[in-house]
Amino acid sequence: MRKIKDRIYWMGSVDWDCRLFDSLIPLPDGTSYNAYLIEGSEKTVLLDTVDPPMADELMAQLEGVAKIDYVVSQHAEQDHSGTIPRVLEKYPDAKLISTPKAKGMLIDLLKIPDEIFITVDDGETLSLGERPWKHSRV
Repeated sequence: MRKIKDRIYWMGSVDWDCRLFDSLIPLPDGTSYNAYLIEGSEKTVLLDTVDPPMADELMAQLEGVAKIDYVVSQHAEQDHSGTIPRVLEKYPDAKLISTPKAKGMLIDLLKIPDEIFITVDDGETLSLGERPWKHSRV
């Protein structure tokens, strides 16, 4: 876990051995999977997870995190969402935040139960206490 700013942490991993992205784009220096933990005064959110082969690294970084209220899936590709099932296993009370379209894909791909989801549209916010999280399509 690398501190970026007060109560904001990089929780990702670096895969030095990955040489091709989506079977198309060369990666001579490997790649990184970027997940972030944001601790609000009332709620804690994990933004994305990591590719499943790097799951143990993410889970080790989460070892000292007592509670996650929300896991945000920015999109359903494995390098962002592949470790969601393991995170939800560790934090069974967490809600999974996604767009309606991503929700359908995550249910199909990862067999995540419908009742865990909170869907958001562009511009919607979630309160973390004094820090809001705002969904925006980039």
